[in-house]
Amino acid sequence: MLVALYFLFRFLRPERLVDPDAYFTIMQYMSALKMPQSPYIPTQWIADSLWSSLTGKGGDDYLFYVMLTWMTAGAIAVINVWTAKAIYFEGFSKSQEAKKRRAGGKRALDLLIEFVKKPFGEDSGAVIAKDIRTFFRDNTQWSQLLLLGALVVVYVYNFSVLPLDKSPIRLDFLQNELAFLNMGLAGFVLAAVSARFVFSAVSAEGQSYWIIRSSPLRLKRYLWGKYLFFLAPMLILGEVLIIGTNYMLEVTHFMMFLSSITMFFMVFGIVALGIGFGALYPNFKHENIAQVATGFGGVLYMIVSSVFIGLVIVLEAGPVYILFLANLRGNTISLFQWLFIIVSFAAVLVINITAICMPMKMGLKALHEYE
Repeated sequence: MLVALYFLFRFLRPERLVDPDAYFTIMQYMSALKMPQSPYIPTQWIADSLWSSLTGKGGDDYLFYVMLTWMTAGAIAVINVWTAKAIYFEGFSKSQEAKKRRAGGKRALDLLIEFVKKPFGEDSGAVIAKDIRTFFRDNTQWSQLLLLGALVVVYVYNFSVLPLDKSPIRLDFLQNELAFLNMGLAGFVLAAVSARFVFSAVSAEGQSYWIIRSSPLRLKRYLWGKYLFFLAPMLILGEVLIIGTNYMLEVTHFMMFLSSITMFFMVFGIVALGIGFGALYPNFKHENIAQVATGFGGVLYMIVSSVFIGLVIVLEAGPVYILFLANLRGNTISLFQWLFIIVSFAAVLVINITAICMPMKMGLKALHEYE
């Protein structure tokens, strides 16, 4: 229901109500706020009957609308009674029995687990299988995938309704500029999703963390197994956001390639930061797994992730501008500009490697020292 309301509100495009080109006068703006009218819906009958009563103009129309409203209410009550009689006995009978698990869903889940855990081996695969089963058994966790899907759909849809043709900036410049800045916005969305799911991956063990420590599974293999498990879905989410929005913006092939590659490598760092900071600041005594991301470690992770994403965008801004203009206008890139481009992209690569290795190393050390 929340997802449906979210879609309904967004697809109504409420931003059109404040568009000065669409509404020239205050009266037109106010008339746009009027509810849709129809003689076949109860809200219209109630409004007409109330208006007739307030203005003192009763008559046949007033009685007609009042009777029509009460008859509709009575008919709905009768339909409710009929429906209750049809399903009451079955519902009462099932309420006295234990809930049965559907075998089809269980088989599908088993096949999914076998497919996912195969590359991880028996030791790490057992932990991955446990995480998947726990996730789908907890309604408060897997239902958030619906909200995540709605976020992705609306995120991409927003770019399809941007009024780019009304901007004084050249359309080709504006499209590619938005595509470049969108890497930072998409990266921040991924960091927020990672804070909820990836950062809390280590804390999800809860009071059973001692089983991991006492098992033959090494902590290094355990931590990197968590990293690789979350890496694939986050890569898919990141590429969907970037490619989908770039397609809506109709950017050049150069910007499509550059933003996709940048987001691909950026996800490696975002996920590593989530796993590493989650191991640095674990909370194995949580009452609700959603509370883990709201602690000090979760806030610090979001700050560091934002700094990491900002550094990548800033370092790529200059080279991308040079390459874009050369590609658009056919300009020749000088030797100094090539040197600047190489140094900037090399710095981005170093920052990505640092964002992967350093938090994982620090998190592994913290888990070894945890008591």
